[in-house]
Amino acid sequence: MNARAKKIILNIVYPVAVVAAVFAVWAIAAKVKGIPVILPSPKSAFSALGKLLSGSYFWRSLAGTLWRACYSFLISFFIALVLAVLAKSSRHAAGVIQPFMSVVRAVPTMAIIYILIIWFSRSLAPVVVAIVVICPTLYSVFLSAIASVDPKLYEMSKVYRVRKADVVFKLYIPNMAPALFEGSASGFSLNVKLIIAAEALASTEDSLGLIMKGSNMNLETARLFAVTIAAVLLSVICEWAIRWIGKAVIRWK
Repeated sequence: MNARAKKIILNIVYPVAVVAAVFAVWAIAAKVKGIPVILPSPKSAFSALGKLLSGSYFWRSLAGTLWRACYSFLISFFIALVLAVLAKSSRHAAGVIQPFMSVVRAVPTMAIIYILIIWFSRSLAPVVVAIVVICPTLYSVFLSAIASVDPKLYEMSKVYRVRKADVVFKLYIPNMAPALFEGSASGFSLNVKLIIAAEALASTEDSLGLIMKGSNMNLETARLFAVTIAAVLLSVICEWAIRWIGKAVIRWK
């Protein structure tokens, strides 16, 4: 078996086999349990998903969640990147930024969600929650990526008196690209989960979180599973897209 065939197996066959195994276990467990309100069958869940897909409200809610996830993540990305560059460039900046990030990272996520729901509107709260929680995670990823850049290149830039802007955009960011995209792909999936959780608690209009909350309150478990499947697919597709873009950019570089 050549390397290409092995790569195809790893990237396609194994994931499909794992997903099939999960659905098989789910189907068996649902049949053994025999109580749809507790554990619906995959067939019931996908039937409920089909009904959701046929309605405009679901698509409006999906678009709302995706929009909040995208722009909160972009804000988190740029804040984390700027802070990581500042921390690397200045010891004084690092002395301020690092403790602040450690404190934010230590605060329980549910506490952050509940506090920010009180402070902000129902539509804005999920966005702020995602930014506050994701930013420290991305900051750590970016800081590690900066540290992985060959220090000799930085010393050479100092010898030749290269402008700081050129050091950042022509030395650090190109060499950080693989870590930036990999961290972004993983971070975006977490971001989607945070957005949906905050939407459910804040009862945000036009959101997957609100559909989940309504399904739970009405004991529509199949519908709840259906929205969960949609959320998982959304995260997987976005994560795949970010990794694909990352590979394309790295090849171009």
